[in-house]
Amino acid sequence: MDPLDITNKDRLLEMLAQRRKGQARLIDEREMNAALKQRVQGQDHIVNDLCRFIRLQWGKEQRSKPIANLLFVGPPATGKTELAKAITEYLFDDEKQMLRFDCSEFSGAEGKTRLIGTPTGYVGAGQGGQLTRPMFSNPRRLVLFDEIEKAYAGVFDLLLSLMGEGRLTEQGSGKVADFTQAIIVLTSNAENETIGRLAEQIDDPVELDSAVRSVLKEAGTFRPEIISRFDHIYVFKPLDEATRARIAGIKIARAGAEYGVTIEHIAPEIVFDILTVGEEAQDARELVRLVDSKLGELLLQARERGYESISITLDEGGKPQIVPVERQA
Repeated sequence: MDPLDITNKDRLLEMLAQRRKGQARLIDEREMNAALKQRVQGQDHIVNDLCRFIRLQWGKEQRSKPIANLLFVGPPATGKTELAKAITEYLFDDEKQMLRFDCSEFSGAEGKTRLIGTPTGYVGAGQGGQLTRPMFSNPRRLVLFDEIEKAYAGVFDLLLSLMGEGRLTEQGSGKVADFTQAIIVLTSNAENETIGRLAEQIDDPVELDSAVRSVLKEAGTFRPEIISRFDHIYVFKPLDEATRARIAGIKIARAGAEYGVTIEHIAPEIVFDILTVGEEAQDARELVRLVDSKLGELLLQARERGYESISITLDEGGKPQIVPVERQA
């Protein structure tokens, strides 16, 4: 016999489920803000507004479109993709819940088919689309279209339905993918010089948003009906040297954590070298590769020797070396 006789257990379970549902629709804006700023440096003006907007949209009980349709614009290597990853990790618990599409790979007519599958009667019809099929298994995701201006025109037709109605029909199966629990992020480097000048002249975010929409319309980068689908357009600022140094520090610390090692100190010459090469590439992903290629061997050695905390210094020949750090009791 149960220790407590509850008259209507089904009703209790229903009440508990409803409470969990309500809690799931609440976001601690301050906590989210802090989490995103730990990963994304130099773009506080975006993070502050973004967290407030997502908190409001996340709290809705019913939706007929995605939680948010966002466009990130600005120069390369300013944190656009990193912010998308940070949002995914915070809201959906794991970066792996992000679907990322490099639109330079979807510049041909076959791009549309790759996303929503091959029509019935054609080879591969049962495989489904690279966009639709993952959404069937888990509709709670962030979907990122990187450098969207490079995509084939037919991809934009899909975006009209996805961003407007929150749904896409997969060719072949005829099943409908639901995007009303997803966040859609598009990034673009188009017109970044013109947009950058606007950002220097306009402080008001609403006025800047409107001005950027006008620039993109006049340039023909996006069709007007696509531009009207964006809930917000966020302009990323170029990063100063201090911010780039902090970002390099974050990447280095993360590389250490991946090897199970805490990096307490690192020689500034090593960071300078990584930053210099990374800036020439103008790609944040290149910075991650550089950190791993220059420090990976040392970090693995530290792990193999059982070091939990290390400093990375330069030996007499100017080569990086690891020095174990004893932690105080």
